[in-house]
Formats: sequence, structure tokens, C-alpha cells
Amino acid sequence: MVESNVICPSCKKNSVNVRYQTFWMCSECGEKYSCVSGIPKLYLEESLGMTDKGLRDKVYKYMAWFYNFWNPFFMLPVRPIKISLKHWLVYFLLVFSFIFMVYNVIDLIAFRGIENVTIKDFLLFAALVIFIFVFSKQQRYAYLLLLAIPIKIIVSIRSFVPKKSISSVHDEFLKEYLESDKRIKMLDIASGTGQALYRRGYMNLNADYTAVDLSAGMIVQGRDLMVKQKAPVDFILADATNLPFKSGTFDICTNYGAFNGFADTKSALKEMIRVTKKGGKILILDEQEYPEATWLEHVYYKKVFACYNTLAGSPVDLLPEELEDMQVHQVYEFIYVFSARKKLDVQKENEIKTDLVKTKNGVLT
Repeated sequence: MVESNVICPSCKKNSVNVRYQTFWMCSECGEKYSCVSGIPKLYLEESLGMTDKGLRDKVYKYMAWFYNFWNPFFMLPVRPIKISLKHWLVYFLLVFSFIFMVYNVIDLIAFRGIENVTIKDFLLFAALVIFIFVFSKQQRYAYLLLLAIPIKIIVSIRSFVPKKSISSVHDEFLKEYLESDKRIKMLDIASGTGQALYRRGYMNLNADYTAVDLSAGMIVQGRDLMVKQKAPVDFILADATNLPFKSGTFDICTNYGAFNGFADTKSALKEMIRVTKKGGKILILDEQEYPEATWLEHVYYKKVFACYNTLAGSPVDLLPEELEDMQVHQVYEFIYVFSARKKLDVQKENEIKTDLVKTKNGVLT
């Protein structure tokens, strides 16, 4: 698949050709890259951004194994109730559990007396301490529990309607590839557990797929999903700001839910463009506040959605010169989809324009 287009993150040469189950090695510079569950770790630890390293070590390292269940909680207020019922049930269970634990402590101190403490009281108090400790370390969860219901009420009343749905945006993005018999190459950056790659229509393409992520726990989950679904995907642990691939390798390059949180978004976008073929397409989905948001929605967005973000909104503000046909669609209250095409060479553009003129004049059929 894509292995012939892999380059060494250290020397930038196409010479990572010593490959074993436990490590890969560059025959040019001698850099050795360990493997995690057979997946090569093609990045340099010392070159990682502090934000990227922090999210990998302090968030995704622990969330990986239940990420698919927990992540939809952040979208809880804006998701239809019919597809998030089980998450609302868990939400209310957590809220009532917290209220009950606080009530038990107050009842023990104010009415029953500390001398009448029981094992049940001790266990409930221990659970409350753990609850408070987790919320103090991950404050976005506290804001989620506090604001989910009022935000749900607000979005229900205001009824945000996107100009284009997330499905129609993806349909338009993929149309030319679905109508072509040409085999293409696709890269999904920060692929995580592989849900977007598997569920957004890409598996219908005639393509070779590659997925990269910085978190070993997340990418192993993604590999397990693809193995279960019998979907052929290459997995590589890689840094989005220093991708281990030759320039112009992929026809499609995507990123879901990670771009705005990269330590260096400008370098990440530059790398996406570099590894994309001329004429190829890029798609990014991440958080962006919709213009009509109330002050309370703004608080929710900043404290829950965008608490790890280094970029506010879509990368169109970075003004990448190599891209054209840039489009930004606000598909949900707090979610945007950015798409663009990498420009062709000037010479190639002129050739295409000439062909179009000849076609209009009846020279070509």
C-alpha cells in the first residue's frame, strides 16, 4: 500500500526499509523506530509539541479504551435525543449520583452525627472525593454536567439549521472519486479509533487507506475496528506536524476532531498540503462556534468543546497559498467542515484551460 512512500522523520529520506514486528529502522541514518502492537512509531519524541504530547499522555492514554462511548457526551446538547438517549441516561445517573453523595455527607454531619458513620457512608464519601478529584483535573466534565441541560434547551428553542448538512458536504467532497474507476490513496490524520474514516463514506472508495495518530491506545482501537470490519487500512504512529510520507503521496487527506488542538496548526496544515497530490483534496472537521451563539453557549463552547484548542475556528484564516476552492460549512452549532483542493502546477492549469477551450470550440469530443 503506502509503505513504499514512507520517509524517515529524521533524515527525510525514503530509506526506512529495515522492518520487523518490533521495530523499523532507517538504513540511511540508522534511526530506529519501535513498534507498538506491530504498528511502527514513526516520529521523534523530542520534536513533539508540548500540547500534542500533553494530550497524548494525559488525556488519550486513559480515554482510549472508552473513547467511543465518552466522546459523544461533549456533543450531547446538540445531538438529537433519539440517537443520544443512552448518553442522557448516563448523564442523569451521574448528576443524581453526585447529588445523592453530597446529600449523604450533609445528612451525616448535620443530622446523624459523625459518630454514627457506617461503611455505606464511608464508601459514598470516598466516591464523592474521587468525583471531585476527577472534576478538578478535568474541569470540562464539570462544565458539561452543569451546562448540558440549559444548552439543550437553548438549541432546541433556536433550532439552528445549517445551509448544508454534514452528509451533503461529504457527498459533494467524495462525488468525483466515487464516479471514477481510478484507484486513489487516502490519509486520515489523527484517525484515533477510526470511526470517521469508517463511517463517513470513505470505505466506498476504490482506495488504499492509511491512518496515523500520535496515541498508541487510540490507533490500536482503530486497527481493531478495521480488522473487525475487514477493512484494509495501514496504521502508523506519526506526528501531524512531521508526517513520514513523501510529498504528493495522497489524493485525499482528512482530519477529524483534532486539528484545532494541535500545538502548531500552521505546520500541521502545511504537512497535510505537502503529502497531498496536486489536484488532491483536503477535509478538516473540528470545533467552531456559530455566529448566533448566546453567552451561555459561548461558555459551553470555550469550557467544554474548545478547552484544549490552540486555534479558534477553521484554518481558512491561515490563508494557505497552495489551496484553492476553500469552503467552510457550519454543520452543527459548534462544528465546522473545511474543504479545499491543492492547486495544480501553473503549466498543468494552462494545459487544462487549453483543453477546455478546445472542447468548447468543438476541437475535442
